Amino acid sequence: MLYPFLENTSEKIRYTLIWVLYAILQTFVLYPIVALPLWMLMLDGVVHALILGLLGILLWSTVRYGNYAVLSIYQRLINHVTLAVLIIAIWLGSGYGLFYGFWGEKVASAFIPVLPLRALIGLLIYLLIIKHFREMSQQLDTENEISVETPAVIEEAKPQKSAEPELLERIAVKSGTKIHVVLIPDIIYMQADGDYVQIFTSQGKYLKEQTMKYFEEHLPENQFVRVHRSVIVNVEMISRIELYEKQNQLLTLKTGQQIKTSLAGYKALRGVLNL
Repeated sequence: MLYPFLENTSEKIRYTLIWVLYAILQTFVLYPIVALPLWMLMLDGVVHALILGLLGILLWSTVRYGNYAVLSIYQRLINHVTLAVLIIAIWLGSGYGLFYGFWGEKVASAFIPVLPLRALIGLLIYLLIIKHFREMSQQLDTENEISVETPAVIEEAKPQKSAEPELLERIAVKSGTKIHVVLIPDIIYMQADGDYVQIFTSQGKYLKEQTMKYFEEHLPENQFVRVHRSVIVNVEMISRIELYEKQNQLLTLKTGQQIKTSLAGYKALRGVLNL
């Protein structure tokens, strides 16, 4: 599902009411300090709430499908700071620009003294949205893992396939006019990239048009584990496993890269490592 908070009428109403409440609160916060009529402050609140609501939808896609698990803590911090600055700048710039365009500089300039206050409010809202969306994303991952694991019980009654998938010994990757041959033991980890898979090795990374499901079935299961819906790791390249964000685990590879596991992924990893 693309936007779970807009999947039905009740969710849409609740999402809308959140921003209506914000518009009302902003109006009464600014009324004592901005010398403009109440109706204009209410309109300003509605405009800024609408912009924030639209930006919130874009933020969900970033949180849900942005694979921060493979980034270092420092890189994640840089990404979040940059994203926060960008969101706040778009929010404030769009609101100010609309008022400037409709009522001119005299009216728009009345909001300039409260820009620092608005920037602080925007930062707090950004942090709350990111926190809420992360919890929603983890909940969806858990539900998806349960829905994938549950049919396995039903499948036991069906005839099992006699032919096992043929395990890969090497992967041929075409890059322009060149063809690279990647040996399976040289793979550090794989990461989903749309309809492709990024293959990371000590010699570099390669892009292969294939699915994660295919590699999950055709790589040695005692060496490669799908620790996340978008990451398959060579267990021989893991140097450390530690707790990260409640029940999630963080893998540190011998190359220094860090990868976050899902609940099902960590369970599979423990089985391979006999933990």
